[in-house]
Amino acid sequence: MARSPQSATTGLHPPGRDVESAVERVEMLEAQVQALGQAIRALIQGMEEIPDQEPDPEGPARAARLAHELLLSQGL
Repeated sequence: MARSPQSATTGLHPPGRDVESAVERVEMLEAQVQALGQAIRALIQGMEEIPDQEPDPEGPARAARLAHELLLSQGL
C-alpha cells in the first residue's frame, strides 16, 4: 500500500510542527549563533593586549558593553 506524500512528511516531524516552522526555528537559531559569535569576538578583541601598544583600561568594559548589546539585539 503506497503512502501519500503528506503522511510520509508527518511521520518525520512532530505533530503540530510543519516544515515551515522548522525552517523558521533553524533560521532563528542560526541568527542567534551568529550573534553569539560576534559577542565572543568583541570580548576577545577587548581583552586582547598588543605587545607594542599601551593597554587600554577601557577596552574590556567597551567590549563587554558591545557583547551585551549584540546579545540583546537577538533577544538573548
